[in-house]
Amino acid sequence: MFIFCHDGGAMKQLFEPVIFEGPHTLVFNPKLYTDDHYKGYYHWHQCCEIMLIHAGTGNVVVNQQMYDIRRGMLFFFQPYQLHRIYSEVSPDRPFKRSIFYIDPHVAEKLLTGFARSKTMFSSLWQGKDTLGAFDLQDQAAVMEWVLDTYQQSSRSPEEDTESITLLLLQLLSCIGDGHRNLLQRSELRPLRYSETIMHWIEDHYHEEVKLDQLAEETHLSKSYVSRIFHQETGSRLVDYLTARRIKQACRLLSTTDLSVEQIGIAVGFPNASYFNQLFKKVLGTTPLKYRKSN
Repeated sequence: MFIFCHDGGAMKQLFEPVIFEGPHTLVFNPKLYTDDHYKGYYHWHQCCEIMLIHAGTGNVVVNQQMYDIRRGMLFFFQPYQLHRIYSEVSPDRPFKRSIFYIDPHVAEKLLTGFARSKTMFSSLWQGKDTLGAFDLQDQAAVMEWVLDTYQQSSRSPEEDTESITLLLLQLLSCIGDGHRNLLQRSELRPLRYSETIMHWIEDHYHEEVKLDQLAEETHLSKSYVSRIFHQETGSRLVDYLTARRIKQACRLLSTTDLSVEQIGIAVGFPNASYFNQLFKKVLGTTPLKYRKSN
């Protein structure tokens, strides 16, 4: 049974560009609140996204790892890094978070003169195996105060680069401690089935993927492989595989001169017509138009 087929109805646009209006270099969405419906999907942005959780339950998938949503968790998503946020919300269990987006080159410029913090930020947004999540539970109140302080100081029409720099310095200081905490805690638990599946897909997404292979890798039945992935991540296995393949196709379209047909084959779509159809259905444009616009 092949699992790269896609019905086109369950996925939203994978690439979500963030618009920085006018002279502004940071987009800040504080204290977002959802209590009725929140079903995330796989996507990426062209800039860095940083999210602090205030309350909620669910999980975040990033870098082939899955992390529980709870107060004090901070997530750093690199530019063009595939990620998915899923929260089980209700009036009694709302999902509260603050998110801000920033161009990494602008952030590095602001951090000039702060060598240690600049090095840490560069590692966060450029590192190949950098952690995408940090457990700041012990510093949650401090982090919330930092964001509240920034929100109050950024109400003027003119962007305050000094406040943004201070925000980044305080954030990186907290991450320095949270990095150690998360490493210590993550060593105590084995990989979830979904994480094992995502790691396997990372090595084989460009091949003809079959449920039989995944079942053998995870020592589960074919039917249970799909079911456990959905239970643990809140999404379908086929959506994750499709998102990973399309993301790689976008990278190849932007950085190589390979033909569309060659790229389709390279990411696991040997049928050129199907690849073009699926690409347009997921991203809203054809591979050739995507290449021209990037």
